[in-house]
Amino acid sequence: MRIAVIGAGAIGGFYGARLAASGQDVVFIARGATLSALTTNGLRVTGTEDLTLAVQATDDPTEVGPVDVVLMCTKTFQVADAAASYLPALVGPDTLVVTTQNGLQAPFVLADAIGREHVGPGLCRVWTKIAEPGVIDLMGGPQSLVVGTWDNSITPTLTAFRQALRDAGVDTVDTGDIWTALWTKVIHVVPEGAVGALLDAPLGELLGRHLAIFRRCIQEAVAVGRAHGADFPGDIVDQTLAFLSSQDPASTTSFQRDITAGRPSELEAQMGALPGLGDEVGVDTPVCDVIAETLRVRAERDAAA
Repeated sequence: MRIAVIGAGAIGGFYGARLAASGQDVVFIARGATLSALTTNGLRVTGTEDLTLAVQATDDPTEVGPVDVVLMCTKTFQVADAAASYLPALVGPDTLVVTTQNGLQAPFVLADAIGREHVGPGLCRVWTKIAEPGVIDLMGGPQSLVVGTWDNSITPTLTAFRQALRDAGVDTVDTGDIWTALWTKVIHVVPEGAVGALLDAPLGELLGRHLAIFRRCIQEAVAVGRAHGADFPGDIVDQTLAFLSSQDPASTTSFQRDITAGRPSELEAQMGALPGLGDEVGVDTPVCDVIAETLRVRAERDAAA
């Protein structure tokens, strides 16, 4: 398959490297120091594996042309600009543009830009970080990418891409309900990141001293998801807490780390979006409302400092 990866950071660099190493025709859309590193030194994955590849990379999508699949691996707040800048040259009649961002916003942003028929809502689970431009540190995790289509239909491009992921050693499942899968990840990562950022606390403290507010935040997210059609099991809150209890108690999410460091974050696409999603379906979210507004005020103060 011909695959374009927009963003060669922690997510795009890892999945793009795996796909390229397995023989897929992968080109990275990058710029600045990352583009320079890719064209000079190639792409390297370190940590729990060591892989160095010479890769195709450019900042000009017209040099690439239409592809089978685009992996959109920017931050959520960069998706709209990336779509406007890069997708007109990359999207052909059957192109699938796969989202990798947490939250529910990215597929809707892309749908407005290119039409729902081209959007492949996706969710990734892997623990990576940027060691330096062009070098991705793999820290483990499930290393999975689950992809669907807007209406959960099966298309030739989707089928071929799922097989390409398997050939690349990336775990995937042929889900028939990508939206429930996305909502399931929302309730796993958004409350953790938001409550963790609010209290400057790692996962272990959320599951201990701060369990009451953490559980309430998860419960509200579940209620909103159910009202939007997510098919959760009845004990989803307990399942979620049990899963999180099996993780490293010192862990934090990338969203939490961005907020606490005063960097641009995905606040509005994650916790910031939940109150509005609740309003759309008549579900009150008082805990999420307070957390979102508190983090919003903090971010505004950090930006003004």
